Amino acid sequence: MPNLDRGGSVLEAVGVDAFEERVYRALLGLPDSSAADLAAALREPARKVSRALARLEGLGLVRRPEGRRFAPVSPEAAIGMLVNQRRAELDEVRGAAAEFVDAFRLRDLRNHATHPVEVVSGLDEVRRFSVGLQHNPEKSVLSFDKPPYATPPAGYDEVAAERPLLERGVEMRIIYERPALQLPGRLASVTELVRLGEKARTLPTLPLKLYIYDRRLAIIPLSGSHVSEAIAVVHPSALLDALIALFEAYWERATPIGAVPARATDGLSSQEARVLTMLGAGLSDQAIARQLGVSLRTARRRITAVMEQVHAQTRFQAGAAAAHRGWI
Repeated sequence: MPNLDRGGSVLEAVGVDAFEERVYRALLGLPDSSAADLAAALREPARKVSRALARLEGLGLVRRPEGRRFAPVSPEAAIGMLVNQRRAELDEVRGAAAEFVDAFRLRDLRNHATHPVEVVSGLDEVRRFSVGLQHNPEKSVLSFDKPPYATPPAGYDEVAAERPLLERGVEMRIIYERPALQLPGRLASVTELVRLGEKARTLPTLPLKLYIYDRRLAIIPLSGSHVSEAIAVVHPSALLDALIALFEAYWERATPIGAVPARATDGLSSQEARVLTMLGAGLSDQAIARQLGVSLRTARRRITAVMEQVHAQTRFQAGAAAAHRGWI
């Protein structure tokens, strides 16, 4: 608490010093006063009082309608506003402190791990820890991408989030479970990431969700639901080596996903190229319809037209045509 015997201020916590509080208290008793009036009442220099009034006006404690004399703003409203503002600032400090703790913890996990596996639990802890790792890889990210997913924050852009990593040369090798590519717009995002430098492949199924950062740390969500309340953090150990080997074994079996051209090429329009790529990636007719934003009947017409254009009688042959063009 402020020490008033030493000239402290009750309002110090919201940014009002002792002299400014004296001026505000005087104005509460002498509303509609000029700076000179208050200076005389306080027996203080007019310039000093004017500076205090300007500061109080900036804080919303004092008003001066159309440049006339000063009047106090209702303490209940004005001080309440300052308290709420300071509370918001403290919340930001608390958030920054959590980031500092995460950075310290990440360093500790990378450099001073004493156990091969550590469990991080709690939605907020898992989210902060995971986000910190996603933005800090130095060399590589290996991942099994498998639904279900947590709901992304509003405005989340997968391409924008990964682009900085690719631009600074981080190797991104991602294996997508086929249902992941069937989500609306997902294949378009993945092919754009491939164009930017991601190495992507797909398989019908994957055994688990997995993230390996710089081959030094692995994350395994411990919940099968879309929200993970706990993750296993695997440090350098035989278990980490086994997870890396598991990833490489699945990588060899997976089908590559190439970048679909943005313009007409090889006799196909960009949309026809997308359809051919989706066929090669094993997407169902329903999934292709969702990706294109059209009805199932329209999607089937387009699928038939593309298969005829590349002389494919089966989806396997369509996949071979897409692979020949480098799109899977």
